Amino acid sequence: MCVWLVMTVVTWMTTNNCMKWLLPALLAITGQAFAEQSARQWLDNMSTALQSLNYDGTFVYLHDGKLESMRIVHQASEQGGQERLMSLTGSPREVLRDNKAVTCIMADNKSVTVGQSRPRPPFPVVPDDLDRLSRYYHLQVQGEDRMAGHLTQVVAITPKDGFRYGYRFWIDTSNYMLLKSDLTNADGVAIEQVMFTQLEVSDRLSAVALQPSLTGDGYNWTRQGDDSRNAATAGGSPRWAVKRLPIGFQMTDFQRKRMRKGGASAEHMVFSDGLASLSVYIEKVKSQADTFLGLSTMGAMNAFGAVVDGYQVTVVGEVPPATVQMVAASVQRAAADK
Repeated sequence: MCVWLVMTVVTWMTTNNCMKWLLPALLAITGQAFAEQSARQWLDNMSTALQSLNYDGTFVYLHDGKLESMRIVHQASEQGGQERLMSLTGSPREVLRDNKAVTCIMADNKSVTVGQSRPRPPFPVVPDDLDRLSRYYHLQVQGEDRMAGHLTQVVAITPKDGFRYGYRFWIDTSNYMLLKSDLTNADGVAIEQVMFTQLEVSDRLSAVALQPSLTGDGYNWTRQGDDSRNAATAGGSPRWAVKRLPIGFQMTDFQRKRMRKGGASAEHMVFSDGLASLSVYIEKVKSQADTFLGLSTMGAMNAFGAVVDGYQVTVVGEVPPATVQMVAASVQRAAADK
């Protein structure tokens, strides 16, 4: 409701001494609308900053009772920029990304993988369509706080049902950079946290900062798509249907791919509400020893397995356990394949 309309209605109600009991409720609704609009602006600015700023920082990642330290270097450009992500604890690992490819270098198994698919980003990706997102989440500014020596605005994204997680963001008030994020459960308790301990934002970064420290010499190199027998194929219609999804979840991707050597092609469906997402994998069961049944949890990631008509159904995603269980129980053959 726009400001002039609110003021017109309030003036009319006051002047005519009519229905004054509605005034507090009207002002409360208007206040909520303004608060949500403010939250949207902060989220828009944060998303822009993560992509358009040049930064070099160290952050800690708390998940599943473990604490990891990582460094990220991001150079923005109109072509999509460059990014280098490296582990500072545990086995050395590096991920390099530009507008052409993603390269993952793993020292523990001496392997390098080059492909187009990007690993899970360290920070949540907030969609551009916040109007759609607000149908399933409350967007709220929660006040100011200090983080890594910077003044921040805390913005929360709280789900309207129990089938998805929520988020809290600490956004720098000077440049809108995200300094901390929490993934929260239904009680508002953080399941995962990402927090910068040091961050430098500058006009331009040195070229050396974007070069890997792991050369990959002597490693086994794999290029995704090199093995045509295991290549994913898109298009067509799934032979399986998901009958129950949380409101707002829509299919965003579908592929058929051989998941393991010698196995039959599996169907892979991805569903998302714009913020949360889950995957459904369906593959012919080769032996009972290979089946996965029930719930498995690792931090915020949950998976649920079931066998339907001789096929392994696995639902996995960064969503609550009840969500993957509900979705897995609703998977059945499509009508045309029955």
